[in-house]
Amino acid sequence: QAWAAEAVAALDGRENVVLLPRATVFGYYNHNHLGLAERLRDHLADPPPHLPRERLWQVRAKGVVLATGSHERPLVFADNDRPGIMLAESARVFINRYGVAPGRRIVFATSGASAYAAAADARRAGLDVTVVDLRLEADCGPEVSALRGEGCEVLTGHTVLGSTGRKRVTGLVVAPIETDGRIGGRLTLPCDC
Repeated sequence: QAWAAEAVAALDGRENVVLLPRATVFGYYNHNHLGLAERLRDHLADPPPHLPRERLWQVRAKGVVLATGSHERPLVFADNDRPGIMLAESARVFINRYGVAPGRRIVFATSGASAYAAAADARRAGLDVTVVDLRLEADCGPEVSALRGEGCEVLTGHTVLGSTGRKRVTGLVVAPIETDGRIGGRLTLPCDC
């Protein structure tokens, strides 16, 4: 947010720049033609009666950078559609935004570093947390030791084979990946999320 404030301050007042901080691009068309909707009054406590609610902008740009964000991709395993199984960021939103525990015993399955932030947030919320990481220990970063330092179990070099439960997840079936690529002995980690 500090970077954004600095960028706005650097651009504000320049005669060749029009800042539209309350605008959303809703369409990108041929030849860098953009459609924008600028919100003019919904954020004001007492808007002037003559002010329209929104203004439509049509912009033809010399260049366009599309920064649309990212979308978390789920790990695919048997019975991954069982109630209680969700994306790590969804669990993080439940915990941080709504103050709701999605479960008491949570297993985060990951193949990257992003799930560790959600796992750390769940641990700080007082939940029992285990992380199953597909990557080998040597390929993992400092987030593994940091989470272990908070009292969480982290299984590196493991994959998820399936889940247990009927109306809700009751466990995650995991196994180590051997050095030759074969799957080792199965282990069921009890969990409710």
